Amino acid sequence: MFREHEERERFAKRKISALNSERQRLKEQLAVLRQEHFDKSSEKGIAGEEEDLDVSLADDEEDDELCEKPTGKRPRKIPKGIEPVVVHHYPENRNCSCCGREMPSISSWSSLRMVTVPEHVEFIQHVHHTCACNHNEHCKDNKPVSDKSDNHIMKGRGIDPTFAAEAAVQKFFEHIPTFRMERRLRNANVNLSRQAIGSGIAHLASHLEPVRQALLDHVKAGHAAHADETPVRVQAPGKGKCDQGYFWAICRDERGWNPKAEPAVVYFYAPSRAGSVIEELLSGASFRYLISDGYAGYNRLFQNDDLNDRLVSARCWAHARRNFHEAFLATKSPLAKRIVQMIRKMYAVEKAARGLPPEARTAMRQERTLPVLAEIRAELLKAESGAQGTLKKAVNYTLKAFDALQRFAFDGRLEIDNNPIERCIRGIALTKKNSLFAGSHDAAQVWAVYYSLIESARLNRINPRSYLNWVVGEIERNQGDVDLSTLMPWNCPVGQIED
Repeated sequence: MFREHEERERFAKRKISALNSERQRLKEQLAVLRQEHFDKSSEKGIAGEEEDLDVSLADDEEDDELCEKPTGKRPRKIPKGIEPVVVHHYPENRNCSCCGREMPSISSWSSLRMVTVPEHVEFIQHVHHTCACNHNEHCKDNKPVSDKSDNHIMKGRGIDPTFAAEAAVQKFFEHIPTFRMERRLRNANVNLSRQAIGSGIAHLASHLEPVRQALLDHVKAGHAAHADETPVRVQAPGKGKCDQGYFWAICRDERGWNPKAEPAVVYFYAPSRAGSVIEELLSGASFRYLISDGYAGYNRLFQNDDLNDRLVSARCWAHARRNFHEAFLATKSPLAKRIVQMIRKMYAVEKAARGLPPEARTAMRQERTLPVLAEIRAELLKAESGAQGTLKKAVNYTLKAFDALQRFAFDGRLEIDNNPIERCIRGIALTKKNSLFAGSHDAAQVWAVYYSLIESARLNRINPRSYLNWVVGEIERNQGDVDLSTLMPWNCPVGQIED
């Protein structure tokens, strides 16, 4: 009887141990999935297990303690450029009960309310006249004069270029699909199909394409560039399914060391992810360094030969750090934890060096970052033979790319990671989510044109709606004969976003 009880107890303990192991495995798997889904925010701590592991990046996150917390209700401010409509309210009966005269106001109080006018649409009929003088017989010999239409962009079309620009802003900046625009217009008794809206957006993009090319020339003329690519589903007519294409993005962002920086990002669509695509896009570029992730398609840009002076690769520490973070979540490896903490030290140096001249940034990195890099490399070489699973993947990835990863420490004009271009991809991700797919390969090219202008405006702290309307207005006013260099975001006189 006693022995049978012991057997049951041992069986129960084994079962509890197995369940605990399974629970821990599922917990680690959930933590990794959360990190992959929520990215940066999940790295602050997973279910309280990472209280002593702060992996937040100094370059990406704000210190909540430094943010001023609101105290009480703040008064509503009227935005600049909006004139308030003043409505006076008087007592229903203003006549004096004694003399009968109207009583004047002796005091007042006011309240500010905000209202919206949903989808206000105007139809403007342009009447062009022909004039001739019939004053006397001599004047009749003069030829009549006619007014000519100055419509350039939307010549022969029934919509104004400002309408197409607004539709493009709503789709690519506010991420509203065209079928929702169609529904809102129908609610305003305007019968305009989504196909007509899309056609207007695409037609306007053909006039904005030269501006994108001018932005690309500016990006190619820098010292270094960031590159990335993201997939997009593209509707394939007749197949009953979607093809997969790719948006390629190239960014020039020197704000970390140049106070007069003019950042820009350019997008291109291609149905392929082959390295030949980026090689063709960067043809004729004068920059020396390309900062990218570990995708093998970029390798052909860095292969030396006797004919071309190839680019130099600078890799991204954010990608390397992510691998070690995942390894820590899955295995609780002390090595992964130490590596993440050492990478955080490098980001602390980057925060202190931001805004300094290139020479000062290089000196600071040589003094404070190079010892950390040497320590990381020594740790990884020591653990290379014994690492397994996700930790082995992280170690091998980092060691293989270490020369390119440490290149930023020797040039103050390089950044530690590829985050500038990663942030520029977020807008496309939202539009992909809401629109599900691009209507065709040509439509995907239209996406790339608009995102080049919109995201470049955002990098220069210009409101994309103001910038796009300004560019369209300048092209229309000059009948297309305009100096493209004057249409760059940093030359835009309106829409400056205040800090």
